[in-house]
Amino acid sequence: MRQPVLVFVALAVCGAAFAAADPGRTAGDWRLSEVGGKVACTLTLTRETSLSGFALKAPLACRRAFPALKSVATWALDDKGGIVLTDSNAQTIVIFPAAAQAGGPYEAKSPDGRTWRLEPLKSDATPPSPTAPTAKPPG
Repeated sequence: MRQPVLVFVALAVCGAAFAAADPGRTAGDWRLSEVGGKVACTLTLTRETSLSGFALKAPLACRRAFPALKSVATWALDDKGGIVLTDSNAQTIVIFPAAAQAGGPYEAKSPDGRTWRLEPLKSDATPPSPTAPTAKPPG
């Protein structure tokens, strides 16, 4: 009985660490595609907190086109600004390392070895950048 309680506490602590990070401008609609492929779909990175980060919404058609997404439930930012997609048990499915250029697309190897690209659909859903201005210029 003690082991399940310890696992739950460990998951809760990890989830709290992810959830404590502000989703900031990263939350929003993102385009997921396979590099060199013809299929793309829209993922919504929400601000709704969950045990291991923030809720992720993907249409059924998207989950069918990208089978590894079938188990993805949440997203979070890692300590370097990368986007981490996890399942409901906080197991990492894929990590999109921080984009080399501010506002540039993220790329990562999916569990099946294909290269996925993740890019914001709107300018209000962009990765945080220490060099990017925080206020819009007048005009």
